[in-house]
Amino acid sequence: MLYSFILETAIFAGIGALILILARALPRIEDETISSFGRKSKIVRAFKKIPLDKIDDSVNLVFHKILRKIKIIIMRADNVVTEKINNVRSDSNKKPGSGLPT
Repeated sequence: MLYSFILETAIFAGIGALILILARALPRIEDETISSFGRKSKIVRAFKKIPLDKIDDSVNLVFHKILRKIKIIIMRADNVVTEKINNVRSDSNKKPGSGLPT
């Protein structure tokens, strides 16, 4: 049950990351392309009012912060694993007859 939840969460997070990467890779639509439609509708005027540059900057900032936090979590996990490995190694060296030189 928990394994299924973790797997589904990982899949959807991957799909979300893929969509984010694709959205960042797409070029911006030029104003000339929008004005070439002839008659401007209300939807086109509404989309022109959206500050895409500010949104892009804020998304980049949030993305940067998330990546830094993930890096810190990975580094902490690496330190924990390294400490466990060292503890196991030191415990096996203390036991008599372990076969390892002391």
